[in-house]
Amino acid sequence: MSADPAAVLTVCPDCTRLRQTVQYPARRAQQSPEGAPHPLTRLARHLANRHLDLVPGWFADCDRCVELSTALGQAADRGLLGAGAAQAGAEHRALHLLTASEARVR
Repeated sequence: MSADPAAVLTVCPDCTRLRQTVQYPARRAQQSPEGAPHPLTRLARHLANRHLDLVPGWFADCDRCVELSTALGQAADRGLLGAGAAQAGAEHRALHLLTASEARVR
């Protein structure tokens, strides 16, 4: 599904629901049980799992991207790359899709 990320966030019911919990703190408090991942993390995880084709690649000017891509590349070279590590990388890259340079939700 190659589409405009902003359009997917409004068309996909799960994206819409998760995005609303990020944007409206009062709803977030009511919908998130204690100890649950932050709503932005849950939205990034959803994007990495359901809309991976929308998730951007690594950003050369992001220290965390450089760190993760290097570590994942080294693990893959040694045959040690696990699904959890790849998932963490995809979720981090999804955060770039969701946040502006000022770290605000788009």
